[in-house]
Amino acid sequence: MNWSPLPPAVAAVAAAAVAVTRRLPPLLVGSSIPTPSPESVALYALGGRFVSFLLIYGLLFGVAVAVGARRESTDRDAAIVLATGVLAAVAYLVASAAVLLVLDPSRVLTNAVAGLGSSAGVGVHLAVVTFAGLALADRRQTGA
Repeated sequence: MNWSPLPPAVAAVAAAAVAVTRRLPPLLVGSSIPTPSPESVALYALGGRFVSFLLIYGLLFGVAVAVGARRESTDRDAAIVLATGVLAAVAYLVASAAVLLVLDPSRVLTNAVAGLGSSAGVGVHLAVVTFAGLALADRRQTGA
């Protein structure tokens, strides 16, 4: 069975979670619900960052290692890493656009530029994590 679509799919979920987590305090303060206390906002933000950490370094890295351990050759690793980075960047951009549209629909150009820049960074970040997982699996298989 071909396991290579798993890292891009997990990266898309992780990127969407990162997009929401990065904008969680403004979402909480700017929403129609009663404004939570500053301590609650800080707790929610830290909890969201922890969830993002677990999704990236726990789930995505683990899936990349598992996929790397189950592959026959390393020929498709570059395609897996590239697909992971691109899909993560697109998922982050879409989630960021949705959140920023809810927060401040009048600042479209500023939000677009900020979203493009940070989506590229998140895409590269998740591609590097995937590459590290595949490389670790390769190193474990070869015994080097």
